[in-house]
Amino acid sequence: MSQEILGTIASTQGALVLCTVMQVKGSAPRHAGSMMLAGPEGLLAGSVGGGRGEALALAACREHLGGPRPVVLEIDMQGTEAEGPAMVCGGVSRLLVEPLASTAPYAAALGLLLRGEPALLVKRLATGETVVLDSACRRVHGALEGADLALAGRVLESGHSMLAEEDGLFFDLVTPREKLLILGGGHVGRALAAIAPALGFHVTVGDDREAFLEPGRFPAAVATLGGSFTEIVGRFPFDPSTYVVIASRGHLCDLECVRAVLGRPYRFAGFMGSRRKTRLVLAQALADGFDPAKVDALRAPIGLELGAETPEELAVAIAGELIAVRRKAPCLEAVQQARKARRSGP
Repeated sequence: MSQEILGTIASTQGALVLCTVMQVKGSAPRHAGSMMLAGPEGLLAGSVGGGRGEALALAACREHLGGPRPVVLEIDMQGTEAEGPAMVCGGVSRLLVEPLASTAPYAAALGLLLRGEPALLVKRLATGETVVLDSACRRVHGALEGADLALAGRVLESGHSMLAEEDGLFFDLVTPREKLLILGGGHVGRALAAIAPALGFHVTVGDDREAFLEPGRFPAAVATLGGSFTEIVGRFPFDPSTYVVIASRGHLCDLECVRAVLGRPYRFAGFMGSRRKTRLVLAQALADGFDPAKVDALRAPIGLELGAETPEELAVAIAGELIAVRRKAPCLEAVQQARKARRSGP
């Protein structure tokens, strides 16, 4: 959603207010970095949680539309009575309500996102100044030096937005819209393509069988690519925000996909299959001379362990893993270690 919001900021004339979750303590609907954009007519895009909390945030946006500097809004959701008026989520959210005097920083950040790179927006709470850094901590807009620049580097390494209250800074890490390439338009690929757009992925399905790419098999938002799997991978615009799910019809196609994908940049790649097929494909990739670290990092067999069997259930298990990677869920390391242990079993 952040890319869409930055695009709206860059293309809109007139007064705007950006509301961003800076910090969450306890339980709250949205994580730090969640955005909502408002204008004179009200909500334009995004969400900071919905319900009464978002209504309070929208009221603050209206109040500060065209204002001179940002303000911090605290939303308390620690009510203790199920029938009481106070919100009972159990946490506190701190939001930055930011009248946008200039769209230039957001246009600069959008440029990075459109190239598939994350952008770090460093906001000075006292003045509203916004500095933009790329993923290598290089200045793209504005200036940041010394200890603040070192702190920015640690935020980029963590992968999460962060409020540095003592320094009067909010480090807002925004990421590009993620692309999902599904290699294989069969039962599982089709089921995954049906749900992935609602999760925010820009979805493309590739298959070497024309019949599996016919109009009507996939939602209108899903793009398709035909040809050999090697050709499909060669034509797809890979970048560091690309996710790849290999769900082809057999081990030879899987191996062709793996060979094509391993040489490209991506955030996530994995394939379906039994333990035996997984071992054989990975062993062949190593024998082919691919980087052992990249081969070892492939997610295979792909998907969270949910006991899934039907194509729709398998698609949910795979989507769950995609979300876990997106959010850097703590369970990921254990999932991958268990997967590697299963690979070595009988």
